[in-house]
Amino acid sequence: MLAKNYRTFKTNLTDPKGPKGGAFMNKKMTLQLSGYPKAMREFAEENLNIKFLCGALLGLLFLMLMLVLYLVKKGPTVIALDNTGSIARVESKITDIQIESAIKEYINYRYSWDEKNISDEISKAKFFVLPSLVSAFEKSMAETMKFVREKKVRQRVYPKSVSVDLKEKKITVLADRITEFDNLKAATEMRLIFQFSTDDRTVINPWGVYITKETEETAR
Repeated sequence: MLAKNYRTFKTNLTDPKGPKGGAFMNKKMTLQLSGYPKAMREFAEENLNIKFLCGALLGLLFLMLMLVLYLVKKGPTVIALDNTGSIARVESKITDIQIESAIKEYINYRYSWDEKNISDEISKAKFFVLPSLVSAFEKSMAETMKFVREKKVRQRVYPKSVSVDLKEKKITVLADRITEFDNLKAATEMRLIFQFSTDDRTVINPWGVYITKETEETAR
């Protein structure tokens, strides 16, 4: 309920019933003034404060959303642990054993597949290809993927020996390849030669080994 303000004024009034010439008498008059202007001013101030608060909350919500999108895009951080559970010291120098493990992983994705999963396996193999060469790699695999799907080809490759030349950045692999299609099965020996470089490590490629050139030959 709106409050009302009261003001008292003292005035001189002429008494109409008094003697001729008019007699003066003192009377008090009370004027009742409305409190609406003050209430409206307070309401406007409260409304403005609410708007400022809503604006601040929306700004905070936007910043939190940007942070979530950044964290999702950044992906998980890989932390290596030693046998005691402590954070392991990351070696910057890569060894031939690590390179051998990386190339076997790549060969598994690149050469072992069937008509149902070849797309997924090749997508994983791309993480072992130098980023600047991924586009060329995808083009070179397009015909292979099409043939495998049409002919329903199934292939498995098993590396027998891996030779790593750190000085020349070269890897030579001898492997057995088993291919099946149209109820036929063929086993051949293949020789793969890779040139590689090292770069950032990722979740799928924790070794940081990237293929720069790949050559397939028939083993002699």
